[in-house]
Amino acid sequence: MANPTPRLAALLFTPGSRLDRLPKAVASGADGVIVDLEDAIALTDKDRVRAEVIAYFKEHGHVPADRPFTSAIRINHLRSPAGLADLDALNAAAIRPDCVMLAKVESAAEVQLAARKLPESVRLICLIETVQGVRRCASIAEASPRVAALAFGGLDLSAETGGEPTWDALLWPRTMVVHACAAVGLPAIDQPFIDFANAAGLAAECAQTRTLGYVGKLAIHPGQIDIIRRTYLPTAEQVARAGKIVAAFDAAKGNVAVVDGQMIDVPLYRSAQRVLARADQGS
Repeated sequence: MANPTPRLAALLFTPGSRLDRLPKAVASGADGVIVDLEDAIALTDKDRVRAEVIAYFKEHGHVPADRPFTSAIRINHLRSPAGLADLDALNAAAIRPDCVMLAKVESAAEVQLAARKLPESVRLICLIETVQGVRRCASIAEASPRVAALAFGGLDLSAETGGEPTWDALLWPRTMVVHACAAVGLPAIDQPFIDFANAAGLAAECAQTRTLGYVGKLAIHPGQIDIIRRTYLPTAEQVARAGKIVAAFDAAKGNVAVVDGQMIDVPLYRSAQRVLARADQGS
């Protein structure tokens, strides 16, 4: 049976070539770190950095932290020699990060290949960032019980289509990804906000994607973590109200439940359950 879903609201990318940054990543308050073997690493350096990252995880087992923390590694896409080399090396070393992030996933077969090669405890985060990935995101989401989440990547997608990575241009594929997740009960994570000095823009994009159903956002700078967590994780007032709704609905045992003058139906009950689940992820 797959392990519980790891903490995903605010995951911070760190280049595999800069493992010295991991303590700062932990101190940022992030829910976890993604050690990157893909975009952050030049092709000529991939073999060396891969070996260094594997050696680190063999020594430590995970990224050391004083709280629940998600340790992840992003590998190159599995249609490339670098991606297959990443997967084979992780398999040979038998290391067990909490998650492996699969870049540019385009088929269920790629997910299933990774699931066969990696230890059973390792969950998979699938990046949907190509045209074919968007077209097949529903089958990718249900490809394996090892899938922990789908993550949307609009920058690579826009580069492929020749479009601009604006909110309006990416709304349809963003919605496709979150709907694919909702259909099978998976969380959806939004793309990084690359203008890391623009706190207002980050907060606005987090709020917009939260309304679509996204539960978190990838980060590229420690300074983004607080805004991401404050935007996606429920407030104390929301948690308190959700607790009242769940308690009242459960106590009603199929009869009419009312909270603060509002009748509680099944959709409101399920929404309240999701709020409580997200609060648990953030505690």
